[in-house]
Amino acid sequence: MDALTITLMLAAAVLHASWHSLVKSGSHGLAVLTGMCLVSSLAATCVLPFVALPPSSVWPILLVSIVLHCGYRLCLAQAYKYGDLSQAYPMARGMVPVIAAALALPLLGQVPTPGEFLGIAIISAGLLALAGGSFGKRIPGQLLVAAALAATAVASYSAIDAYGIRLSGDWISYTAWLIALDSGIFFVVVCLVGGRPMLRALDDQRGRTLISALLGLGSFCVFLWALSRSPVGAVSALRETSILFATLIGIVVHGDRQSPLRIGAAVMVTLGIVVISVVS
Repeated sequence: MDALTITLMLAAAVLHASWHSLVKSGSHGLAVLTGMCLVSSLAATCVLPFVALPPSSVWPILLVSIVLHCGYRLCLAQAYKYGDLSQAYPMARGMVPVIAAALALPLLGQVPTPGEFLGIAIISAGLLALAGGSFGKRIPGQLLVAAALAATAVASYSAIDAYGIRLSGDWISYTAWLIALDSGIFFVVVCLVGGRPMLRALDDQRGRTLISALLGLGSFCVFLWALSRSPVGAVSALRETSILFATLIGIVVHGDRQSPLRIGAAVMVTLGIVVISVVS
């Protein structure tokens, strides 16, 4: 993996952690996620006239990806309902690199190199240690289920989108169509189901929504660009280092306490990044 990809993915990780913090700290997480979809869909729709229509073979991939992305948002909102940022975020993201690399093997034929495999394993272990260090009380069963499903959805759409981008041959076109359709469909469905209460919540969260959407768009576009040129497992591993930045945000902004376990886990994740960047 080249230095440009690593640098941009780390920047994307900062953006990713930031919008998650905004969603969690808001009074209505699902409303913020829904509003983000409106902004993202409008931005992507403006790009559609300037990109090619994906070939017919790509549309089933887009459909599957849309379902997975929508499922991820719903599971994420539930996870944040039952757990705080330092609980839900590491749980939802910790196993993603391993699952993504496992899915990339049958879908893309990508076998991690020994160095990539070692880096992915170290990062995943560090992320799980960060999650474990946040559990001062019994973990709600709803949080466990929601976080596990969210992680599976992320890993699945990472592999699916990597396959779709390669099949399309144009990552900009694939990204624009995916964001426009996925975000637009999610916004319409949630508003129809939520009715007037959801519309009021959207209005109340409009400032937080706009900032979160811009951060999320930047992060996701960099992620798909990286998937178009680098192995899925390694890219997903670097994306999940956002937990480091989320932990820092939790300490500085939300007043979370530090612990030796968290510091040690952060060192493990950093070591994993170094391994991937040096030997991949």
